[in-house]
Amino acid sequence: MADDQDKAGADVPDEPTLQPVELDDLPLSEEEQVAIAAAGARPARKSAEAEVKGRPTRKRDQAGTQTDEPRTTPAQFVRESTEELKKVIWPTLSQWQQYFVVVLVFVLVIIAIVSALDLLFGWALLQLFG
Repeated sequence: MADDQDKAGADVPDEPTLQPVELDDLPLSEEEQVAIAAAGARPARKSAEAEVKGRPTRKRDQAGTQTDEPRTTPAQFVRESTEELKKVIWPTLSQWQQYFVVVLVFVLVIIAIVSALDLLFGWALLQLFG
């Protein structure tokens, strides 16, 4: 009878052994790849060892944030501002006209939308409470 069990056990294939699988070997969907990339982009929390500085933080008045440079006078400010404005590339007359038309059309469309909503809500309130 023991021989029968051994023969029956011999017919059963060995159980498959589990092999470790690396994450890099698995095919990932695009969503999973994005999630992994986003998780890697998150800032890491500082460890407790990194938070210990070994010295206290200086107070504001001790921080030395004051500079020894003198304040800019109003005349110097105007001179530097005009120099910067000379570096600006100003639009041409045709560009000004195009911008004007675009802004005008946009404002007129917004006025029409707001006016229509105002009339609609006014009519609805008159029907409701009128």
